[in-house]
Amino acid sequence: MIPKTMKTEDLFEATLVCLKFGSNPLVEETDVFRGEEVLTSNSGPAGTLVFVSKIASGDLDGFNLVSIVKETGIDDEGLSEFATEYFPHPTYKDQALKFYNALGSGKMSIGFNPLAMIKLIRDSMKKIKELDVKSYNTKGEGFLQGGWILCDPDGIPKAAFQENAKTRVPIDAILKEMQSMSGSKEQDSSDGKTA
Repeated sequence: MIPKTMKTEDLFEATLVCLKFGSNPLVEETDVFRGEEVLTSNSGPAGTLVFVSKIASGDLDGFNLVSIVKETGIDDEGLSEFATEYFPHPTYKDQALKFYNALGSGKMSIGFNPLAMIKLIRDSMKKIKELDVKSYNTKGEGFLQGGWILCDPDGIPKAAFQENAKTRVPIDAILKEMQSMSGSKEQDSSDGKTA
């Protein structure tokens, strides 16, 4: 489940800038951290879920959430809305794209077929309506896709899910993996082992 491109040492060495959100400025870059510090200090007892997209709420017991974004200064208003209204958890900027690269540098490809482009736009608008999204935009490049990385309390990646704009978020698969990690943590503790 871990892409071949994902190396723990690359994630640990990533330079991440902590982002704070307010009214003026909307987005402020504050402290700089190494990836290892972010992944281990933000961990819940079962681990950390790192992602660069919205996720529906679910049973996240035992996991702490962290968001990694690729840029600021393009749509700070949208980023601030995301971080304050949809995802009130620590948010960091990975300008060198180490986390994106670890997920395989997913670039969305719709080819040169105009009908495929129209279908993608229509499907996106349908999802926006179904999910009752109040605001959205088309700022930024829009083709670099992220995903979700599940890390244990030591920051070691245990599972990864690449984003795919053409399909729904694999929430059931993510939750199943989280439950598995939580269960193995509890079992290790009951066996007297440290996970």
